[in-house]
Amino acid sequence: MKKKCSILIAGLLMMGLTIGVSNTLASVDVESVWGEKDRKDTKDKHHHYESEAILKIHAKELGIAIEGKEIDVLKEEVHEAMLTNAAEELGIKHEGKDIEELKKEVFEAKITKKAEELGIEASGKDTKALAREVHQMKLMKKAEDLGIATEGKEMKELKKEVMETKLTKEAKELGVDATDKDLKELAKEIHAMKVMQTAEKLGIKTTSRDAESLLNEIVTNYYEEAKGMELYPFTDMMH
Repeated sequence: MKKKCSILIAGLLMMGLTIGVSNTLASVDVESVWGEKDRKDTKDKHHHYESEAILKIHAKELGIAIEGKEIDVLKEEVHEAMLTNAAEELGIKHEGKDIEELKKEVFEAKITKKAEELGIEASGKDTKALAREVHQMKLMKKAEDLGIATEGKEMKELKKEVMETKLTKEAKELGVDATDKDLKELAKEIHAMKVMQTAEKLGIKTTSRDAESLLNEIVTNYYEEAKGMELYPFTDMMH
C-alpha cells in the first residue's frame, strides 16, 4: 500500500483532490503532463490525459493490468483505484458507494485534513470556502519559499508569478530556453528534456523521437530499471 501511495500523490490531481495551481503548470514533474480537462459536451465529467505513458505508469504502480485494454477503460480503472486508495488512507469506507459520492467524501476529508495542517479553522465553513482558503494559504507559502512578495497581490496574479518563477528556474537548470514562451509550452519543453535525459541514461536512441514515444518505450521496456534508478518521472513521483 505504501509503495502505491507514492504515485498516488501525483495522481490525486486528476480527481481534484489536491489544492494548487494548474497541474499542467504547477510544477515541472509528472504533474506537468496530466492535462486535466472537464468535457463540457458530456453529462458526466471525464478526464483527458495528455500522456498515455504516464497513465500506464500509474496503472502499473496501482497493480492494474494494461495489456489489451482501451485507453478509456484504463483511465477509469486508474481513476477508481486512486480514489479507493485515497479513501483507505483517510479511513473512509468505500464499499457500496458510487464514484461521485466517494469522490465528494474524499475531497472533503482531504481539505479538512490540509486545513488542520495549515492551522486553518474549518468549523462552520462549507467545503468550497475552506478549499479556497487552503489553496490561498498554500499559494502564499509557495510564493514565500520562492522569494516572491505577496502583499497587495490578487491570487490570480500571484499564482501566475509562482508558476513563472518555478518554470523559469527549472528551465535554466536544464538548459531550456524560456524566451518568449508561454507557461504551458515551457512546461512541456521541460518535461520533454527530462524524458530525453532519462532515455539517454538508459541507452535509448533519441534521434528524431518525441517525448511521448520515448516515455512509452521507457514504460514498456525499461520500467523496473528506470524506477530502480529513480529517473524521471519516477524521481518526482517518489519524493
